[in-house]
Amino acid sequence: MDSPDGSSQRGISHGSDDSYAPSGAFDIAFLKVDSDKAYEVAQKHGGDKVLADAPNTPIVYLLDWNSAGNNLVWHVIYGNSRNDAKLVVDLDASTGEFIRREK
Repeated sequence: MDSPDGSSQRGISHGSDDSYAPSGAFDIAFLKVDSDKAYEVAQKHGGDKVLADAPNTPIVYLLDWNSAGNNLVWHVIYGNSRNDAKLVVDLDASTGEFIRREK
């Protein structure tokens, strides 16, 4: 998120609001792993190297429902967005298990 002067701010921002759509909702009971655990797993799968090379890299968390796998997925994004990320690590938000590296 950019501040009024155009620089990036640290911390959590909720982004833009979505309208409620029951068909796109997921059961919150699937969420058993918080973002701190997602960060730990991502660090073990390349995030530590990204931050060693560029310690000021922003980290963005995206929680997403994977309908094909019927699971909730954390995407830990090392960069401002998925499009310009240096690395994206995906893990199951119910078990904390590593799924894949996207970049």
